[in-house]
Amino acid sequence: MARMRRARRAAAAALVVLALVSAAGSSAVAARGSRAAPSILRIGTTYYVDTLNPFIGIETNDTSAYTLVYPQLVQYGPGLKLTGDWARSWTHSKDGLTWTFHLRAGKWSDGKALTAQDAVWTIDLILRYRNGPASYLAGTLDGVKSASAPNASTLLVRYSRPVAPVLANLEQFFVLPQHVWAAHVGAKGNGIKGYHPEQSLPLVAGGAYTVTQFEQKGTTVFRPNPYFYGPKSRAAAVTLTYYTNATSMTSDLEQGNLDYVDALPYKSADALKGAKGVVVTEQEGDEVTNLGFNSNSLKPRNRELLSPKLKEAFEYATPRKQIIDVVFGGHAQPWANIISPWSRAEGWLNPAVKPLPYKPAKANAILDGLGYRRGSNGVRVVPATTGAHAQAAHTMTYSVIVPNDLDFSGDRQFQILQQAYRKIGVVLKETPGGDGSQAYELIAGPNGKYLNADMYTWYWHPYIDPSFNLSVVTKAEWYNNSDTGFDDPQYDRWWQEQATQVNVAKRRALVWKMEAYLAQKRPYIQLVDTNMLTAHSSAWTGFQPNLWGYCKCFATAPHPSG
Repeated sequence: MARMRRARRAAAAALVVLALVSAAGSSAVAARGSRAAPSILRIGTTYYVDTLNPFIGIETNDTSAYTLVYPQLVQYGPGLKLTGDWARSWTHSKDGLTWTFHLRAGKWSDGKALTAQDAVWTIDLILRYRNGPASYLAGTLDGVKSASAPNASTLLVRYSRPVAPVLANLEQFFVLPQHVWAAHVGAKGNGIKGYHPEQSLPLVAGGAYTVTQFEQKGTTVFRPNPYFYGPKSRAAAVTLTYYTNATSMTSDLEQGNLDYVDALPYKSADALKGAKGVVVTEQEGDEVTNLGFNSNSLKPRNRELLSPKLKEAFEYATPRKQIIDVVFGGHAQPWANIISPWSRAEGWLNPAVKPLPYKPAKANAILDGLGYRRGSNGVRVVPATTGAHAQAAHTMTYSVIVPNDLDFSGDRQFQILQQAYRKIGVVLKETPGGDGSQAYELIAGPNGKYLNADMYTWYWHPYIDPSFNLSVVTKAEWYNNSDTGFDDPQYDRWWQEQATQVNVAKRRALVWKMEAYLAQKRPYIQLVDTNMLTAHSSAWTGFQPNLWGYCKCFATAPHPSG
């Protein structure tokens, strides 16, 4: 959901890099500006790392950090294909209920043995508290019954039923060091949500890096784990510096104070393409923006927004091209699916789900046909209704919650929607949403009952396998991952069926059906899919932008050019 943005401390970042250069035994300084020794890979970002605790982290770069520091059984590699991480190979029983993972030899960064028992302990912890403190990670172990370790390098995971996306689920499972975390579980597991590993540095890590400095609002430093089981880092260290101002971040790249930025401002990307010593990369992205609707059938007000036909009219009135040109500088494409283009390679993207064209006349005709007549001021009026959910007559005036931490101008996008919908007799009023957590409470309020909100703007970075993002509109995800309050028993049954359908062709057919169903019911009007815009210094090479957060190789593979 939301990706929060916070403050920047450039001075601290510079001191960190200089300290790292000294620690690495090098005093060399490159000729460009104040560039430090090129062995320090300096990344600028507009997404901050909130916590190194995977039981509570929800931000984009939280997951990126977990990927770098914690062992995973599998990860996504080049081509967005699942490949081994800690697991060098795996097999499963004919019935798909027992999976055997053969693990690579490694150690935790404090020198303690990294064994299959750490994975067993982490799995047991999540299973024990899946309905409580560990609920946020429970989906990664959907269907898991138990785990065991016949020896230090073999992990057995047993399932109670077939699960279709076993490997895709486990890609989101991070193995924790039992010898550190066991002391923090607490009564009924409540301690695992209150523990902050970032407060006890250096972090005990089993992945490619440990963390030696953590600043939520500044620079976090990743140093290579000397005992890592996989390909070693080709940089002496990686620093991740948070910026609230993307323009300042881009300027630092041009001046040689950064080596890579993970998200260029949409409107400045074209100008940067001509900058000396900078390489700009643009590719199809995985950020799907949306206009969401409170879809709880028990909501007491503005119940007409539950109508798929009304929302069809709204989609015809939505000027996606204007949004793309004005908000995203042309670096996006119209979109209608809940999952992103990155799911296309695996066959999960239904090609028939396409956005409606911009036709305000069509939108007006639909609203006329629904009986919503214009008043003297041009604003449409919803007639009074009777029955269990009776409403008095009221104008079509709706609030739209806009979080203040979007990675694009949510205010400008709202203004475009406001002007466009006024042409069809609908008034939109902006409600400031605050940061991601605050916006979610407004959307799901009161207390996760989804009764108060009308509409909101937000976005998802969908996973490659569709199971998770298809789950966020199930009743089971209310006040967890659901931001719509959508409640459709037929849809929920389909989701359960696809989650256990191990026949890929049959599962794909059902997934396509679900995508089309959501596009028709419209708990969201998906707006655009934004392009991924990144840039790096020509002094470095080996970047794979779309693997940030998916593969340790994102940070281990880049190396100085030449």
